[in-house]
Amino acid sequence: MAGVSLRLSDVMMVLAYASDLATGHSRDFALKSCVMAMRIAKLAKLDPAVSRSVYHLAMLRYVGCNADTDLLAGLFGDEIALRRELVGLDMGNRAELGKVFTRAFQRLYFDLDPAAQEKAIAEGLGQALGVARPVLTAHCEVARRIGERLGLPQEIARNLGQIYERWDGKGLPQGLSGEAVLPAVRVVTLAQDAIALSDELGPAEMARIVASRGGGPYEAAFAELVAAHAAELVAGIGASVERETILDLEPTPHAVLDEAGAEEAFLAIADMIDMRMPFTLGHSRAVADLAAGAGRAAGLAEAELRALRWAGMIHDIGELIVPVATWMRVGPLSARERDAAQLHPYYGERALASFGAAGNAMAALVLRHHERIDGSGYHRKVTGPDLSPAARILAAAEAFQTAREERPHRHGMSPEAAAARLRAEARDGHLCPQAVEAVLTAAGQPSRRAAAKPLAGLTAREIEVLRLVAAGLTAKEMARRLDLSPKTVDHHIQSVYGKIGVASRAAAALYAVENGLLRAGEPP
Repeated sequence: MAGVSLRLSDVMMVLAYASDLATGHSRDFALKSCVMAMRIAKLAKLDPAVSRSVYHLAMLRYVGCNADTDLLAGLFGDEIALRRELVGLDMGNRAELGKVFTRAFQRLYFDLDPAAQEKAIAEGLGQALGVARPVLTAHCEVARRIGERLGLPQEIARNLGQIYERWDGKGLPQGLSGEAVLPAVRVVTLAQDAIALSDELGPAEMARIVASRGGGPYEAAFAELVAAHAAELVAGIGASVERETILDLEPTPHAVLDEAGAEEAFLAIADMIDMRMPFTLGHSRAVADLAAGAGRAAGLAEAELRALRWAGMIHDIGELIVPVATWMRVGPLSARERDAAQLHPYYGERALASFGAAGNAMAALVLRHHERIDGSGYHRKVTGPDLSPAARILAAAEAFQTAREERPHRHGMSPEAAAARLRAEARDGHLCPQAVEAVLTAAGQPSRRAAAKPLAGLTAREIEVLRLVAAGLTAKEMARRLDLSPKTVDHHIQSVYGKIGVASRAAAALYAVENGLLRAGEPP
């Protein structure tokens, strides 16, 4: 990547793949939706500026889907299974929505006796909308923020803030209706439902359902257009979509990222991955910093260092295929869950196919970040000869950082204890000794950054509250930690939100990570 010039579309395809994994959509769902949406825009003779918004929104609509996912999983269990069942559903139909929620609770409470299960389901249904509403609000807010970080125009970022709005006003979070819902949102919502319905039921049934929803979730004119041209719109959209197809669809001028823009884009991907759970916030940034520092100490060339740093940022993208409910469990994983979790490097490598040849170096590192030189790693169980110096460094950096982080089933280690563990792994022949020492050299700096200077006018107490919000503590837990009343804590939270311009915990957490106020592995 000498001179670094990346198409923004390539980055968006990686994010599209990531959101497909996290939401349980079929392979290339977002890319197929992009093709469909651009065809609708052409048939409708939309303004070029609107078509450009359609192109970006189709790939990025669910980029905020990881916000507050732990809350969703805490109520419903397997959030990916839930999201899969919501695909193509008329979300304004409370009866159908209730059926989906009930099935989710039946999966979650399968081991209860009938009476206890019925009671648990009733309680869950009573809480469902109360949890779903703030989660969807957070999705919109985080999606908009990520769009801004990618350098997208303000109009496209505005679209990302409306992703759950509907023509009939029954959407969230603002309940906008009619022309107040931006044109690109109207087109992409329809296109994505049309793809889901066509994949499941065929073009003819998709056309019938879309026509019946005109004036409801969809603008009637767009619904009629899609119903009348259903066969034409789905023609040639198979199980997967080629990268070149998406690149060719991008309206001109094509957006290109220089090295600084690409760095920010990879950081945005890292934050999108990590924000699924409070205890992983900042994990990928920390791994990338460690790996880059170790690579520099080991004398890697600049191109290798860049690939290593960016691979560190996105190494866990394949983990999005594993439900958060699995990672949140205190007990051990089942054999099937462990097998699925150990395949995440494979899915990570596949995500980087969007970059074509330019992504090969990163993909090779992501694929190998859990491998060990003695063949005891996963998922390919390769040995030393297949592991480059950069791959060995990334494996050691990931192992050190993960050991320091809290998890539901264990406490995080001190830096000294984590270093001792890595050296033991090296002595036992699992990790490369040179890579371990390079990583530990990079980690030898103070574990905390210098005290953060006030940001956005935040006081020292407000920064402290923001760190606790980002770490996932409730207002009551913060009150106990800070020896304050819950009312005072809530006042601080509202003041923080107002000063940094957010309205959800997820967006506040993202702000904290972006500004160095929270680092994975450090206590809040």
